[in-house]
Amino acid sequence: MFSAEQPAVTKYYTTSEVAKVCNVHRNTIIGAIRKGLLKIHRTPGGHARIAQEDLDDFCHRRSLPTTSLISRNNRALILDPDPKFAGTLAKALRDYEYQVEAAKDPFQAGYLLGKFQPNVVLVDLDIGPDMTGASVCRSVRSLPKLRDTAVIGISSSGDQEKIDALLDAGADDFMAKPFDVETLVERIVNLIGPVIIGTSGRATTGKISGKLTKRVASSDEDEDTEKKTRKAPPKNPHRTTHGGVLAGPEDDDEFGT
Repeated sequence: MFSAEQPAVTKYYTTSEVAKVCNVHRNTIIGAIRKGLLKIHRTPGGHARIAQEDLDDFCHRRSLPTTSLISRNNRALILDPDPKFAGTLAKALRDYEYQVEAAKDPFQAGYLLGKFQPNVVLVDLDIGPDMTGASVCRSVRSLPKLRDTAVIGISSSGDQEKIDALLDAGADDFMAKPFDVETLVERIVNLIGPVIIGTSGRATTGKISGKLTKRVASSDEDEDTEKKTRKAPPKNPHRTTHGGVLAGPEDDDEFGT
């Protein structure tokens, strides 16, 4: 079997993603970086990335929502031996604002259970010769950090013995392939609640419609390739800007020109 206890891996954000988290224009974030108020890391290609702990510290000092409040109940892990099916399902769930990871073998599964700490695990009855849906479920149930994680079996197999074994191991639900993504999302919401997104310092319940909502992909351009034509930052009564740098109402001195 596999061990799911893996060291946490730091998440990094693009400047566009940080702007979305802070609910400001991307130029504002670039200004904060240039003034040394927000630490960045460089990718091998020279692009700017912000570590989650640095972003959380930046947000905390300005009474903004941290990344822990930005999205919750939104991490889905797919454990399926069919990469095509896993890829299609992952894309569909991302349209519902879920963060999705997929694994097809015991090593990947154990690593992602520890690193990703999913809110819901979608697992086939048979992952491989050394891993079954039931064994995955027992591993999830043995980890204190995943005590609230839902497990849903997904399979085209009608083997009732394996389905019963999965449920006996602690799985919350089972869905036979093929299935509608809308139905799957409804099952997930019934088990763990809807995706929660916070944009004003507190978490608010997100609504899920019956249709897929397409998202606009964030730009990965570095500030050095910023377009010369810039739009004005969106108005927000709870925040002000000085010289294009993000500030809270109490930060006027810190952001003085």
